[in-house]
Amino acid sequence: MKNNPKSLLISILLMAIGCKNETQNDTPVADGNNASAEISVVAEPKSRPKSLNQITAAEAFELKPNEIYSKDSLPKNKEVYAVIVDWALNSNKTSIVAFKTGEASFLLNGIDMQFEKNPQSFNSFSVSLIDKAEKVLSSFTPTTERTAPEQNQMKIYVLTGDGKYLYENKITEFKNNKEIHDVFEAASRLLLESRKAL
Repeated sequence: MKNNPKSLLISILLMAIGCKNETQNDTPVADGNNASAEISVVAEPKSRPKSLNQITAAEAFELKPNEIYSKDSLPKNKEVYAVIVDWALNSNKTSIVAFKTGEASFLLNGIDMQFEKNPQSFNSFSVSLIDKAEKVLSSFTPTTERTAPEQNQMKIYVLTGDGKYLYENKITEFKNNKEIHDVFEAASRLLLESRKAL
């Protein structure tokens, strides 16, 4: 029985201390914390993926560069940060997305091929694809939408700091332009490497 008044007194003191900590100058502390939480949510509306090799071609096309890269590594103007290659050959449909940092992801006949970690060999093939596409950017036209390729057609989307660009043609026509054919070859090597990794 003697412990009850003591426990009651301790509870009252703890409540009083807790109430003092919740307000400062008649302003609840909790309100200030909520405001800063809202600011951080507004500053970063979408969470960044764990890894670039987990971003599909569709996501890469829709995301803005600042939703993929940190402020320090944002692409500048015409700097290429990703290349998406879509092609339809016979009944097979394939999409590849390659990033300037070497990561890549694949979609083969509707199956998303995400590797937990890209094999090291992907890095050089991805970077090569980015470099070759950047060299022929003047052959591409600005675009704002991504559409499926027709049968035996290939579409190459180049994503840059200042916009998205497209080159499309029949697969058999790619050999007629050496620089564009180099992009085609780089994409083919990356696709072949992905199949080896399965």
